[in-house]
Amino acid sequence: MIKVLLSGSDGQLGQLVQQQFATMPQFNLLACNRAALDITNTAAVSQLFTAFQPAIVINCAAYTAVDQAERNSLQCHSVNASAVAQLAQLCRRFDSLFISISTDYVFDGSGRRPYIERDLTAPLNQYGLAKQQAERAAEQAIKYITLRTSWLFSELGANFVSRICQQAQSGDVTRVVQDQYGNPTPARALAQAIGQLAHQYVQDGQLRYGLYHFAGYPCCSWYQFAIAIYQLVAPQHLHKLQGIASPFPGALARRPAYSCLDMSLFQQQFSFKAPPWQAELAAVVKKLAE
Repeated sequence: MIKVLLSGSDGQLGQLVQQQFATMPQFNLLACNRAALDITNTAAVSQLFTAFQPAIVINCAAYTAVDQAERNSLQCHSVNASAVAQLAQLCRRFDSLFISISTDYVFDGSGRRPYIERDLTAPLNQYGLAKQQAERAAEQAIKYITLRTSWLFSELGANFVSRICQQAQSGDVTRVVQDQYGNPTPARALAQAIGQLAHQYVQDGQLRYGLYHFAGYPCCSWYQFAIAIYQLVAPQHLHKLQGIASPFPGALARRPAYSCLDMSLFQQQFSFKAPPWQAELAAVVKKLAE
C-alpha cells in the first residue's frame, strides 16, 4: 500500500480528493482536517511524518479568505507559505512526492493573453504574495508538483457557484464584477488530476516535476460565469443580475483584471486536461438543487 498524506481534507478540494482516492485501492490515504493536523504546528507536522512516513503528500490546506488576508496577513502567510515550506522540507527528507495548490492571483493581471508558467509573477494582494512564496518553497521538496488553478467550484462547501445559486433563486438583485477575467475550474477535475499524478508517479517511479497550470476553460468574466449559473437555476430572474466595475463594494484586496491560465504544458506532459466548465457547472447546479 502506498501511503498518502492529505491535509485540508474538509475543504471542497480535500473532500473530492478523498472521493478520488477511494476508487484507488493501491493507496492508503490518511486524510487530515485542521483538527487532526494543523499544518502551522511544526512539531505536530514533523511527528506525523515520522510516524506515517508518507510516499506522497497532498496539501489542500489553505487560507483562502482573500479580503481577510489583508488584515490577517500573518495568519495567511503562516498557513499558505511558512507551513508549505516545512512540508516541502520534510518531503525532501522523507523522499516524498509533494503535490500542492497555487493560484492565478500570483499574477497582476496586466497581461492580455493567458499566462504560461514562465511568466513573471507580481501579486496584488497578501493572499497572492503568500502563494508566490509557497511556490518557491515547494521547490525545496525536489520531487514536487505545484498546480496553479483558479475559481474552483463544486457542490461542496461555500463557493461562487453555491452563492450565486442561492441569490438567483431568491430573486434578489445580484451584483457581480464584469471586468475581472479568469478560468472557472471544476474542483472534481482537479481532484482527478491529482489522483492521476499519484497513479503515474507510482507506476513510473517519477514524474516531470515542476509548476503547472490546471484550470477549466474557456476563460470568462465573473459576470459571464454568473449569467451561466442564472440560466441554469433561475432564468426568469436574469434581469436581476447586474454587472458592475471593480472593485466590488467592501473588497479590501486588489484582484487581477485578467488572470486566465494557459493549460497547454500540463496537457502535453500528462495527457489530461480539465473539461469545459459549462458541462460540470450543469452537474454541480443539479446536485445543489437536490
